[in-house]
Amino acid sequence: MAGYNEIRGLRVKYLSADPSNPEDGQVWYNSTTGNLRVQGIGVAAWSSGSPLTTARFNMGSGDTPSTAAIIFGGTGKSVKTEEYNGSGWSAGGNMGTGRYALPGFGTQTTAVGAGGYASPAPGNKALVEEYDGSSWSEVNNIPTAQRGSASFGSLTAGVIAGGVAATSNLNTSYEYDGTNWSSGGTLPTGQDRTEGAGCGALTAGLIASGDTRVSFEYDGTNWTAGSSTASDHDGGSDTGIQTSAVVFGGFLSSGSGQITATETYDGTSFSTSPATMATGRYGMGKGGSSGTSAVAAGGDTNPGTVTNTEEYNFSTSAVTAGAWASGGALNTGRTALGGTGITTAAIGMGGGAPLNVQTEEYNGSSWTSTNNINVGRAIYGGAFGPQGAAGAASGEPTSSPAGSSYEEYDGSNWTAGPSLNIARNGGISLGTQTAALCVAGFTGPAAPNSYIKTSESWNGSSWTSLPSPGSDTQTAGQGSSAGTTAAGLIFGRYDGAPNYTGKTDEYDGSSWTVGGVMITARYATAGSGAQTAAMVSQGYSTGTLNVAEGYDGTAWSTRPNCSVGKYQVAGAGASNTDCISFGGSGNSTATEEFTGETTTARAANNISTS
Repeated sequence: MAGYNEIRGLRVKYLSADPSNPEDGQVWYNSTTGNLRVQGIGVAAWSSGSPLTTARFNMGSGDTPSTAAIIFGGTGKSVKTEEYNGSGWSAGGNMGTGRYALPGFGTQTTAVGAGGYASPAPGNKALVEEYDGSSWSEVNNIPTAQRGSASFGSLTAGVIAGGVAATSNLNTSYEYDGTNWSSGGTLPTGQDRTEGAGCGALTAGLIASGDTRVSFEYDGTNWTAGSSTASDHDGGSDTGIQTSAVVFGGFLSSGSGQITATETYDGTSFSTSPATMATGRYGMGKGGSSGTSAVAAGGDTNPGTVTNTEEYNFSTSAVTAGAWASGGALNTGRTALGGTGITTAAIGMGGGAPLNVQTEEYNGSSWTSTNNINVGRAIYGGAFGPQGAAGAASGEPTSSPAGSSYEEYDGSNWTAGPSLNIARNGGISLGTQTAALCVAGFTGPAAPNSYIKTSESWNGSSWTSLPSPGSDTQTAGQGSSAGTTAAGLIFGRYDGAPNYTGKTDEYDGSSWTVGGVMITARYATAGSGAQTAAMVSQGYSTGTLNVAEGYDGTAWSTRPNCSVGKYQVAGAGASNTDCISFGGSGNSTATEEFTGETTTARAANNISTS
């Protein structure tokens, strides 16, 4: 092989040091180290994503980018729809008829679900529904009742192909123009394509997983048998376009197990990717508009239906999945403590069972005890402000089931301020020492008819009564908050068992409006962030929870689960990608830190020259 000195000057820069800001794919020779270098070689990898709200498999999917996926239906004759925003899954409108083995195509706002299987017998259905981004409506049926067909395309140019009618595999295909179905080309052989495998457009489609390894391409008129995949991928998924696709998961036709294999297609042949899925499964929901990115959600591991989501990327950048990790432990474990601040400058104070006066500060790695708060109490969501200028309002002290105390912290000491107008147990607070709110709560122990329907504002010197949050006929306490008095949010409240509420209320500085409903109704949660980037984690409903959700100003969507389930837990953080939860039930000392998904350019690598 030629040495570098023999090819020097031919499109490869000769440099004494690595360039300060190289472009992806740039090649150069470092004369100081004697290395031929390249920046950002593309690498394929799967990473963990936020879970589905409901475990299921054999659902329908849209033909969408991986950051705007939609799935619907699924096992248990599910009617549920879920939408993915690149960070988490949120609930969409329910289908009119629940079914599984359901082909689908289209986008989050223009989806089509055609056929599928549901009771009563005969189970195969010809029923078709369209989705407009919020609700499903029944439209013209497909000519043949069928299930397990491949599918791809758009609302006005969609295709379903193969599948099962009664007990026989089909070789027929049908095309949809947004109103009517017409016969398409005939597949070379009858195929059970198992639940929505397929990708591309009506005039350039691909199906590459099912009960054979043979792929098929469609040009809008004819089907052509193409290259074979290396693995069976029976019940696997395809995403992308005809000339750039990725195929993943499924099970072996021999029935010997689920597979994690991934293959890419360039329009001519399949190549086995070095990236493999963490969880082998079949019947997944999916999304992806090219062979360089995909999302896979749910599926069956046999045994076990899962909520797992994984994201595939082929990129010159490294993707690190969002996740919770253990942080430093509190010096004093406690429940129902107050918490506020950011991840590198948080503060926790008070607590209950037994009532606590201790204050601790967090620096991003460890907690340090500081001067005590003056009135020991279960503060729940009553803390607000930054670490060096925090406030704590309301609570549940020993002297009464509801407290009106207000105290301010200057980074060293707590000073008593003017009392609230109404004593509140479980009041929810947000803001700063010069502009704050204390919302809702209970006049006594949390029980029916003790709800406080007013809130109070703080201007730095006095508290003023305000109207009830949102349109609620009653409000409740032990919830969480995010944001400021100009753009605030309260969520996760207790309306009296078993009414653990998923209500969200937004404040714009003068009035309350009702926001999106949480996916999992609960109370005594850890809350943090801003009105358009809030996080809620853990809490209690019919049991202790470890689930987390993020809010984007409109809707809640799933986030990776915390490692431990607990309630009456405190939270802090600036956003739903950078936050912590700490303390909680069982007088926990644990802290968990959440970091959202990050993308980092890959460093330059040496190239072998001999």
